[in-house]
Amino acid sequence: MNKIEDLLDTFWNTHKNNAGVAYVYSHKLSLAWIICLIMAIVLGFMYQGKAAMFRGIAEASETIISVPSATEIVKVHVVPGQEIQVGDTIVEINRPDLTLRISEVTRELDALEGRSNLSSAEIDQKVAEVKANLETRRLALSAEIRNLETEYNSNKAISAKLKSLSNSNSGGDGNDAMAMRIKSLKNELALATKSANEQIALLRGSGRLQKTTGKSEAENLKKELEELKKQQQELIQIAKENWVVGDVNVRDGEKVSSFAPIVTLTHKSPTLVRGYINEQIYQNMDVGEAVKVTTLAGTGKAVVGEVVGLSSRIVPFPTRMWKMPELPVYGREVTIKIPEANPFLLGEMVTITETSVKHLKKNGNK
Repeated sequence: MNKIEDLLDTFWNTHKNNAGVAYVYSHKLSLAWIICLIMAIVLGFMYQGKAAMFRGIAEASETIISVPSATEIVKVHVVPGQEIQVGDTIVEINRPDLTLRISEVTRELDALEGRSNLSSAEIDQKVAEVKANLETRRLALSAEIRNLETEYNSNKAISAKLKSLSNSNSGGDGNDAMAMRIKSLKNELALATKSANEQIALLRGSGRLQKTTGKSEAENLKKELEELKKQQQELIQIAKENWVVGDVNVRDGEKVSSFAPIVTLTHKSPTLVRGYINEQIYQNMDVGEAVKVTTLAGTGKAVVGEVVGLSSRIVPFPTRMWKMPELPVYGREVTIKIPEANPFLLGEMVTITETSVKHLKKNGNK
């Protein structure tokens, strides 16, 4: 406004002899306000529907390791914050139901495929092999059970004699773990005996079945066996790309329910930005539009990202983006994909501005 008044003063001094200038000068303040109002209206039309700048938080895509059935955690090989490379072991899982089912399907498939061709001698031979394998397994498990029971009873006797330990839990964890191991071995022995008996029964009854009756069943069993073996290979989770460990939700020896998150993995560098536009500002933005992402301080090289998602509802801003703790802020969420090669830190707040490039796909920069 000062510049406008200066121009009017100059105009008055230069043309003070003009009869019409006196009227203009007397109303120069009014003219200045009118000119400002016109400029504001023009700028309002020019930038209608645009929010030239807003803020967001740099994040990275995550993946969660879980399994579709109840499992037992054998060993966790990572800790939160650890960087892992391709081929590193993340976690080892045990699924007793899967091992038992593989054994059952293998047994059924072997018996089914050989039913039409096995002679009595061959059946007897296979029965003997099954019994021999069962006996070997039984001896090994029984020996291990005896050793553990001896050690368990010895520990209990020692604990009973030490009155100072009567109110302490120092030895409880070890004895409890040993008791659980003994119980597990006994269950395994019972399952092995049951499995062998069922296999023997199948072998002895195979001669009564026709060759063609089990062909379709054999094909289904083969498909199921392939799927089971694939699941068994996945019990040892191996990193297929470079990750940073986010959360580890389990411990060694812990039993977890189906689909429970075991380990959360994230990329080291942010790969997307969640921006938030205040609901009081209408933003005319489209999916595929290019935006420029920089640090709050504006330092460092800017990164060009692409809008890949626009929320269809108003959501609350993250608490850290509130100007006043007691006054929540609401707006529209915008998801922006950025290149992996960027200078941002995970969780860093960034500034997002529009660029002259409207769509990355159209300009070949995707």
